[in-house]
Amino acid sequence: MKQEVILAGDLQRVKGRLHAEQAALEPYADQYRMLLDNHGKMLRASLVILFARVNDGEAVRLDESTVTAASCIEMLHLATLVHDDVVDGAAIRRNSPTVQTIVGNKAAIYLGDLILSRYIEIMSEIAPDLDFMHEQASILGRILNGELSQESARHRVTTTVEHYIEAIRGKTAALFEHSCVTGLRLSTGNKPDETLLRAAAGFGMHLGIAFQIADDIEDFNLADDTGKPKLEDIGDGIYTLPVLLARDMSPEFSGLLQSNDVSAVLDFLDSNPEAIRRSKQMAREHIAEAERLLHSMDIPDGIEELLESMLERFSRGI
Repeated sequence: MKQEVILAGDLQRVKGRLHAEQAALEPYADQYRMLLDNHGKMLRASLVILFARVNDGEAVRLDESTVTAASCIEMLHLATLVHDDVVDGAAIRRNSPTVQTIVGNKAAIYLGDLILSRYIEIMSEIAPDLDFMHEQASILGRILNGELSQESARHRVTTTVEHYIEAIRGKTAALFEHSCVTGLRLSTGNKPDETLLRAAAGFGMHLGIAFQIADDIEDFNLADDTGKPKLEDIGDGIYTLPVLLARDMSPEFSGLLQSNDVSAVLDFLDSNPEAIRRSKQMAREHIAEAERLLHSMDIPDGIEELLESMLERFSRGI
């Protein structure tokens, strides 16, 4: 409970740091504030903080540079969401209009770019050394490579599950991994224990993969209002895990994909729930691997319990 209270306090500082950026993001301060007001649970910032506290223990006040880094990684995530919404033509996110719906695509892209530039600028100010900064910059390439990998498979009926996993490793899971690693690096002056670093990176990667698989499964759950449109990926020719598994189970399913008949695809998945069931099982397998890596780490009990609780809550929601 003590660590949970400490984390809540740390996240309040992160929120304050995020809101303080409004002045640097003129003339898009209103749109940036809208993004913050419609933000999620700050999972990535939580990972930065928790892995920083692996070394800082139960210090009452976390180092300011770590709070700043956690804020920056949330800013990076926000920038990718703004760009994604433009690319996808999304009108709604979390039951609110997306930025480009209000100010247009061009302004939305510039806002995303401006947030990215602030991410790099601020991280360079707190970087303990050049290697740390190089890693911060390289995450952009990993995310973009994942997005491009997904884009290259658009409307490709022969896309493999392996290709799908590789794409989400970049576009989603890399930032989870990066969050864990950044917390460790900052709390040690970029000199973390290498065994711990590898386990933390793997933990973040598997958590991120499970997170994206679960999100892709949710896209077919029309009964659950997640605040954004359903079935957009399949309509745009992006074949996620449930679709790929259904295709491998039934040759006739490929014909439904080629005809781009979204209703028929949904009817097939409803009539053949095995594809969704197997997708959930794969997500849980990645959660189990993240849990195995967590238990392999020599970290304080309070931090381990919070990370384990995060995994448990997530697994229950799949």
